[in-house]
Parts: sequence; C-alpha cells; structure tokens
Amino acid sequence: MVSSFSVEYKKDYLAMIVEGTYDYWEFMEYPQRILKACKEYQCDKMLVDLTPLKAQDIALIELFFLGEKIAKVLGTKVMLALIWKSESLSDFLVDVATNRSARLKVFDNKKRAEYWLLHKY
Repeated sequence: MVSSFSVEYKKDYLAMIVEGTYDYWEFMEYPQRILKACKEYQCDKMLVDLTPLKAQDIALIELFFLGEKIAKVLGTKVMLALIWKSESLSDFLVDVATNRSARLKVFDNKKRAEYWLLHKY
C-alpha cells in the first residue's frame, strides 16, 4: 500500500485522513472502507481529508471510474465530503458520482466541508 488512512469519530460525523501517495487501485477500495466505517459507527456522514496526499494530475478516466464506484458503493447511504487541494478540485468526479445519486461534494477547506455535512439535508 502506498497510502494509509485513519478514521476518527466526531460528534455528528466520521473524519478520515488519507496520507501517502495516490494510487488508483487503492482508491477504488476506499468507498468500501468508508461504508464499512460508517456501518461500524452507525453514522451516515463522512469527511475525508485528502490534503496530506501526494498526487500528480489524475486522469479523467480514473476520476470517472472513481465517481462510478463511489455512487455504486455509497449511493444515498453515505454523505461524503472530500477536502482536496484547491488546484486539484475536480467537478468531473462530483458530476459523475452525483449524476448516479451519490451525495458527494469536494471542498478546499475543512470548515466548508463540515458546514455542508452538518447543514445539508
């Protein structure tokens, strides 16, 4: 594995921090890991901080398949906020996932992500 993660239970949501280096095949497993953690803690909101992650430009086709996987695994079951470096924000990932009924949004800071998670219904 080239990336690692930790999950912490907050008052109204789970917080996951992902560190290391981006690897497409590992990231295809993250939706299952997120769902497992949400079931374990009986929580349907997850904030994933990807800012410590090292990543080059991610190919659009990878974002497409990641978006599909997020929608397939998490669907409407988990509300997912991603924190990603602003220069790397990709509306494409969000569009793919949300067009398939996922509850996903990408933010460039934790405060906005938390607000969305806690105030969006």
